[in-house]
Amino acid sequence: MIAKQPAPLIISVLNYHLDGYAHVNNARYLEFLEAARWHFFAEHNLLPDLRLAQLVVSRADIRYRKAACLGDVLHIHSQISSLQSRQIVLSQRIEFADTQQICATADITLMPTSANGKMCRLPDALLLYLTNLMESS
Repeated sequence: MIAKQPAPLIISVLNYHLDGYAHVNNARYLEFLEAARWHFFAEHNLLPDLRLAQLVVSRADIRYRKAACLGDVLHIHSQISSLQSRQIVLSQRIEFADTQQICATADITLMPTSANGKMCRLPDALLLYLTNLMESS
C-alpha cells in the first residue's frame, strides 16, 4: 500500500546557516535538500530498503530563486519525478512557509551502488514500490 504524500520538512533558518551577506549560504541548501530527502524516504518507510541500494548523489541541479534569511521558515517538498532501474530523480522545492513563494528548486539524481561502490540496479521490489509511489503522486 502506498503512503500518502508526506508533509514537507520544515527548516527554520538560524544564524549559522548564513553567509557574510546575511542570507543562507548556497552550500547550506544542499544540506537542507539532503535532510528533506531522508525525511521523504523515512515517511514512506523506505530507509531499510534503501540501505541495500546505497544511494549516492550523482547530480544536483539547483535553481536559486529568492534568498532565505535569518528567521525564515522553509518548507521543503520532495517527490520522485523520474525513475529507472539505475537512477532516481527526486524533484525538490523549497518554499517560504508564510507566502509559499519559491526559494529554490532542485532535481537530485540518485544512483544505487553495491557494497564495493559500483553502480548497480535497484532491487526489483524497491523499483516497483518507487514506481507506484511516483505514479500515485
